[in-house]
This record gives sequence, C-alpha cells and structure tokens, in this order.
Amino acid sequence: MSNKISRRTFLKCTGASAAALGTAALLGGCQSSSNASVEVKVGDKVSNWNNLGVQLTSVFTLTSAPDVPGHEYVAVLVTAVNRSSSVTFNIGAPNIAEINAAYPLDTDAAKAANTAPYFHALSASTTDFAVVCDGADVESGAYISLYDSTTETFTDAPSLPPQRSGYIELVCMVPTGWQQITVTYTPTFVTNKTLTFSLSASDVAKA
Repeated sequence: MSNKISRRTFLKCTGASAAALGTAALLGGCQSSSNASVEVKVGDKVSNWNNLGVQLTSVFTLTSAPDVPGHEYVAVLVTAVNRSSSVTFNIGAPNIAEINAAYPLDTDAAKAANTAPYFHALSASTTDFAVVCDGADVESGAYISLYDSTTETFTDAPSLPPQRSGYIELVCMVPTGWQQITVTYTPTFVTNKTLTFSLSASDVAKA
C-alpha cells in the first residue's frame, strides 16, 4: 500500500522507523509465554509467544470513513518479530498485493475514489483478526509492513519471514465517539491459541 491510509501516517505519527524495527528483535523483559490466550495492552511487550514477539506500539485516528457517516478509521500498529528459524508466519490479508493493485491510493483523486473499496476488500480478506468495538463487531483489515534496509523503504506483505521484524498494520472502522476496542488475533501458525489486544479511546493520545 504505497503512500496511502496507513503506512505513511503510521510511520510519521508514531515516530516508528527502521531503528524501531531493529529493536524489535530485542523484545524482551516482559511476558514470555505460550499460553492459549494472552492479553496485550498499549505499550505491552510479549517477548516470545509461540515464536512470535510483539509490542502493541500505538493507536490513533486516521480519517473519517467516506462511505459510512458517523464512523472513522482507527489505526493500530504492532511491532512484531518472527523468532522461528524456519517457519513463515502468514498474518493478515493473504492477497494484499492484489488489493493494492485493484485500489491504488497514490493520488488525492485515487484516495477519494478507492479508500472505501480498498478498506472493505482488505477487511474481507483478513480472517485472522476479529474486532469488537463497544460490544459490536466491526470491520478491520491487516497486513505486514516489512522494512528493506537496502532501499530504506517499507513494503506491504502477507507474511513475516523467519527471523525478520516488521509491523502488523491493522485498520478498524469504528463509530465516532468509540470507547473500547478489543482485537482478537487467531494466528494461522498455531491452533487453539489467541492474542487479545485491548485498546481504549484514551490510548489514542499515546500515539
């Protein structure tokens, strides 16, 4: 997703950078668990959960939803590291490249025309994340953003390769004035286990 609703805003607003990704491999000193279910709040780090290390980095508002009045897009940024030496972790929409090609958002005109269909396509393709906002199910879409140190750029991807760090970029469409969001992540690479990300409206200020 080049220059569109998430990456540029994520990296600019949160101060995230290549250096931040470099420290992702050092996630530690906090939870290290393979429990069936682990809850993560903004700022929390999980050093190793079934070979996945995560930190719920930030939450912030992106923009209003153009096709659903009274709603807005809330962005969630999770720093992630794949600690496995051989297994690739599929995370989020498996066809992110095709969605990017079908709904380009590289100009103002394209954003105006394609932001809503892009988001709905991303959400439909994201089956490993379920989001509840103030007790009601809401749409959400996710993918991995990988950093290329050679070109100093970020690339959308459907997976996190072994021993690599990246960002899980999650975008949710929620009613304006929302108070509480719960994100349940059910990975494809383990069975009967979940990560739960708990967010509140006050967390937006932490971005």
